[in-house]
Amino acid sequence: MEKTAGIQARVAWKLLFEGVGPDALGEPVADYAGMVEGMEAADLLALMEMVQERLRQLGAEPRSGPLQTSAESESSPLQTSLEPSRLYIDRMYNIRLEAADGITLPLRPLVKALFILFLKHPEGIRLKERARFEPELADIYSVILPNADPGCCERRIRRMMDIADNSFSEKTSVLNARLDEFFRETAGSYKVQGYNGHPRRIPLDPLMVVWLH
Repeated sequence: MEKTAGIQARVAWKLLFEGVGPDALGEPVADYAGMVEGMEAADLLALMEMVQERLRQLGAEPRSGPLQTSAESESSPLQTSLEPSRLYIDRMYNIRLEAADGITLPLRPLVKALFILFLKHPEGIRLKERARFEPELADIYSVILPNADPGCCERRIRRMMDIADNSFSEKTSVLNARLDEFFRETAGSYKVQGYNGHPRRIPLDPLMVVWLH
């Protein structure tokens, strides 16, 4: 059973990011080896449902319905209310919904680091001023991915914060797309928003974010 679950998780992880090239993500798949095997059953079910929704969007209807256990059949992370869920973020920057032991929000490390950065700055970040947040983003990323090569991490962060590079906007687009898939109707509360010349920010009430330090 554990072996089968591991295979399903790897397939889900691959399909979830199908169509998003490595240049856009800026991170090799090898950095995440073993990540899905550490996820709880409920988190894996959420990931599989996200994959199935993505397949439907691509016109490839899954052969069977969303995977559910009897405990999950009445409540799925994709079946949210119209009210945004509270986020609980621990010192390792694991993001959980509604409770400190709730379902984990699955995001790739570099995209998650960007999400955390915006959550830490509800006032927003001006794109032309993003370089001054580089040290903070690097610190967040090093906590999320502690065993990665420091040189590679430094290059990824520097590229994201370079105003001459489009990496920051690409990662923001990837983040917002994942939030749309996960939260659906309430995704607008979590997505990075803003207009040219104005700060980009996440409109979620800061009181809805609980930092577990």
